[in-house]
Amino acid sequence: MHHLSHETDLGTYHLGDSAELLGANLGQELRGKVQLILTSPPFPLNRKKSYGNFAGQEYKEWLVGMAPLFADLLTEDGSIVVEMGNSWVPGRPVQSLLHLESLIGFVNNPGADLRLCQQFVCFNPETVSPNELRVA
Repeated sequence: MHHLSHETDLGTYHLGDSAELLGANLGQELRGKVQLILTSPPFPLNRKKSYGNFAGQEYKEWLVGMAPLFADLLTEDGSIVVEMGNSWVPGRPVQSLLHLESLIGFVNNPGADLRLCQQFVCFNPETVSPNELRVA
C-alpha cells in the first residue's frame, strides 16, 4: 500500500513499498523525470521488524533488484541517496558486510548503469544499548 504524502509545485513525496509503487502507473509516468530519489529502505537486521525487513541473501537480492527500477526514473543528472543500516553476524560480535555487498551490487547492477559518488558514515551514539561495549 502506498500514498501521496506531500505535494508542492516542485514535486511530490510518496510513502509505500517502492517496488509496488514503481511497478504501477506512477513508475511509467515518472520515467526519466526524477531529479532525486531519497530512500531509507528497511535495514538488513537479523530480527524481523513490524515494518517488514529482509535478512541475508534475500536482502541483498531485493536491494540489488531495486537499482533498475530507480535508475529508469532518473533524469540524466539525477541522483539516488540511500540511507543504509548495518547489521551484525548472528552469534558473533562482528559487523556483517551485507550492507556493503548490497550497495556494491546495487551500483554494479548491469540494468542500472549507476555510479557511487560518495559515501557518508554517520555516528549515532543512540544505536548502542547501555549493556553493549563500543570500541572507539
